[in-house]
Amino acid sequence: MAVIRICGVQMNVAPSKKDNLPKIVEHINGYTGDFILFPEMALTGYNNDFSDARTEEAWRQIGAACRQSYVTAIVGTGARMDGKAYIQSRIYTDQGKLLGTHEKLVPTQGDREWCRPGEELRVFKYKGVTFGCLICNDLWVTPGCGPYPDPRLSYQLGQKGAQIIFHSVNSGTDQRYLQFHDANLRLRAIESGCHIVTANAASTEGAINAPTGIVSPKGEWLVQCPRDGEHRFCYDLEIEAE
Repeated sequence: MAVIRICGVQMNVAPSKKDNLPKIVEHINGYTGDFILFPEMALTGYNNDFSDARTEEAWRQIGAACRQSYVTAIVGTGARMDGKAYIQSRIYTDQGKLLGTHEKLVPTQGDREWCRPGEELRVFKYKGVTFGCLICNDLWVTPGCGPYPDPRLSYQLGQKGAQIIFHSVNSGTDQRYLQFHDANLRLRAIESGCHIVTANAASTEGAINAPTGIVSPKGEWLVQCPRDGEHRFCYDLEIEAE
């Protein structure tokens, strides 16, 4: 067995990267461990109003912080490729290099007003850990958020050999969805045979409706943050060494 230290950050996500970037870099610089996960669109804010040039410069600063602190970060951001906007998770290694990206494959109906769905479900390997990334609705395909078929992406990642799924979220505070989100995280972890590490954006309007924490392949919460306010967890996770 190998032990990896994982941190999940439940932070308020402002509309602009000028507010979000310093917080992201501060979390990276203040953490000693292996992986750190941030919420959906934690860098740019949950919108399409971001400068490509300034966003790319922010990515470089995040990579530099990862290299300086020897941390691998999974950071939610907006991104444009070939003039099209995507909701993306970017993985920067402890060497400051971009390992890869995941583009949200099942955007909600509201997302689709300004972004395109991704095209590929990827699996990544780094330092003996095999993992995948999902973004919010990718995992639970929430009823009422669009008439989309459920591709069971977490199950697909498990079949591809993933040991961990890093799940970045920005789900809001509507408590009617709390039980659905919690049950889905547990059942998807069981079905996929993976640990699911999930980080949700905090809200100034009250408790969020999906927890931040880690669910085991048995569907049990190993660690969970309070749903009200900004928090982060650090957890030493045992996985089979590859």
